[in-house]
Amino acid sequence: MGLRQVWAEVNLQTLKENYFKLQAYTKSEMMPIVKADAYGHGVIPVVKTLMACGAKRFGVALMQEALEIRAVFPELTVMVIGATELDQSDTLVKEEIIPSVFQLSQAQALSEAAVKQSKAARIHIKIDTGMNRIGFRERDFADIMKIGSLPNLFIEGIFTHFATSDQRDLSFVREQLDRFQTFYNKLKEAGLTIPIRHAANSAAILQFPESHFELVRAGISLYGLTPSSQVGGTVGLEPVMSWKAKVSHVKGIKTGEAVSYGRTFQAAYPTRVATIPVGYADGLRRALSNKGEMLIHGRRSIMIGRICMDQTMLEVTKIPGVQVGDVVTILGKDGYDQITATEMAEWIDTISYEVVCGISKRVPRVYVDLTEE
Repeated sequence: MGLRQVWAEVNLQTLKENYFKLQAYTKSEMMPIVKADAYGHGVIPVVKTLMACGAKRFGVALMQEALEIRAVFPELTVMVIGATELDQSDTLVKEEIIPSVFQLSQAQALSEAAVKQSKAARIHIKIDTGMNRIGFRERDFADIMKIGSLPNLFIEGIFTHFATSDQRDLSFVREQLDRFQTFYNKLKEAGLTIPIRHAANSAAILQFPESHFELVRAGISLYGLTPSSQVGGTVGLEPVMSWKAKVSHVKGIKTGEAVSYGRTFQAAYPTRVATIPVGYADGLRRALSNKGEMLIHGRRSIMIGRICMDQTMLEVTKIPGVQVGDVVTILGKDGYDQITATEMAEWIDTISYEVVCGISKRVPRVYVDLTEE
């Protein structure tokens, strides 16, 4: 059975190059973040590629994601940076997955599971320094000291997350870093020594070296997308994924004829319309209707009418020779032009993360690695 006429190409050679470009910014160990199926790029091929670059520790958001990696790469260190449930404690200990702990009850459940299994469970303590999402705060100092005395637990790490490190103005980030260091020092003075600290995400790796500590967490930048319009533009990162489709139908419509649901596009002149078999069920956001663009024959073509669940129409009147089977570039380069996830995100007032994470599972991923040819 042949592949769908819609696919995402993931260039693993570009992924390696991005990894080494980021590594040049820090002396700290890098923990690639591969949550959400490696931001839509496919977790197992991404982890395998980054292991070959020297990465030994990976971060995910959910226990299920950690188990998926653990099943294929049992030798790796995997950390869940998001929340885990109390009833997952036995599995976390058994599979030697590092959870982030931000409530005393979590640590108690993990300690009980570790005692029962006669194992030592590694944990990282999450500190909330101003993101106000999850994490212990200063008033929870006694709880952390209690965790330090629980049996069969090893507090390997302590970490926080920056709210504004992708902005040029780093004043709030400095405030967060100061809170984090103060908290860490207070724990140390009370006799709790924690070997690994981490705070830096992609943006902080690039512009806030004071926050690098023993470990940094590289996320969006690995995939070649800048953390924001203010940070990362000069690093030379290249998008790892491109998204393509083939034209399924071409026709001409008359002046005044409409295209797609709701007749939101009406032709102002005789118009050639190319249909491609991709829609919002594939992650092409419906908000792009009548405003997004794609590349065909190296030229830009606007998406006309409402994007459907499985199909989208393009205006190709001024692009000669468009025919069934021609490749359309939804994200990526064609000729001298390029559409990035960042540009697509700007059209609909979102961020590149949402664009790449949203490319659905029914779009097959095709992996290329020029170094292996």
